[in-house]
Amino acid sequence: MPDALRPLPPLLLLGAIWGGTPVFVKHLGATGWPPMLIAAAAGAVSAAILLGICWLRGIALPLSRAHLLHYAVSGLTGLALANLVGFTSLQHIPAGFFALLVPLSPMLTVLGAAAMGMERMTGRRLLGTTLGLAGVLLAMSPGAALPDPALLPWALLAALTPVCYAASNLLAVRLAPKGAPPLALATGTLAAGAAQAAIFAALMGHLVLPPVVGLPVSLAQGAATALAFLVYFRSLAAHGGVVTSQTGYIVTLTGIAWGWALFGERPGWLTIPAASLVFAGLALVTLPGRKITRSGA
Repeated sequence: MPDALRPLPPLLLLGAIWGGTPVFVKHLGATGWPPMLIAAAAGAVSAAILLGICWLRGIALPLSRAHLLHYAVSGLTGLALANLVGFTSLQHIPAGFFALLVPLSPMLTVLGAAAMGMERMTGRRLLGTTLGLAGVLLAMSPGAALPDPALLPWALLAALTPVCYAASNLLAVRLAPKGAPPLALATGTLAAGAAQAAIFAALMGHLVLPPVVGLPVSLAQGAATALAFLVYFRSLAAHGGVVTSQTGYIVTLTGIAWGWALFGERPGWLTIPAASLVFAGLALVTLPGRKITRSGA
């Protein structure tokens, strides 16, 4: 395979898995699984799978104070809180609309990194973020990906999901202990996030015995999440963060496709210009220009 095409297979696989997450959630919700029980179960299954892989590879899970802080903060923002707002809103909004929100995460990550002095903000990145936000706002309008204006409050709640992911990205970098194996960090984060999601589920009355009919789907979701983490960290190591972030395009396309194929969702005609704005914004934020500085701008 030509070198230029080597990143494509992992990006396609990641996009298919992450774009299918709303499908798992909506299916389990329809069978009577509460949102935070879905999150806790998926986190627990994926953490158990990655723990097994760590054991097979002889990778110990570091438990120092710095590592535990990293697991707790990353798990809270990237899994427990993100799934709290995302999985709750997905019971009401189309899966395709939720997929349009995913590319906001890298855009908000760049803005947050600039605000924290970790990256340099450029006019191109500011324009890209503005276009991405405009695309999401257009997707919320009548005739777009949100079929009913009455769903706007749930759409706004769903929009907090990429905010949580962006916060997780920034805090994970800031708090990551030096020299820690990425697989160990991913495993600890999933384990901590699953525990925190279970606490939220208990507080909300969601920690109940679910219908058995949804158990195979929940196990499949956990396995898919574990696979996504493995592919994600491998892609980061092989191709870097900028290339890996381009999976946001694929997530949006596959999310809309899954929603159409499995739930019969028919996005309005404004979905195409809305997605185009989101894609243009993501490109301006993540693709390097002719001259690349150390910050990637």
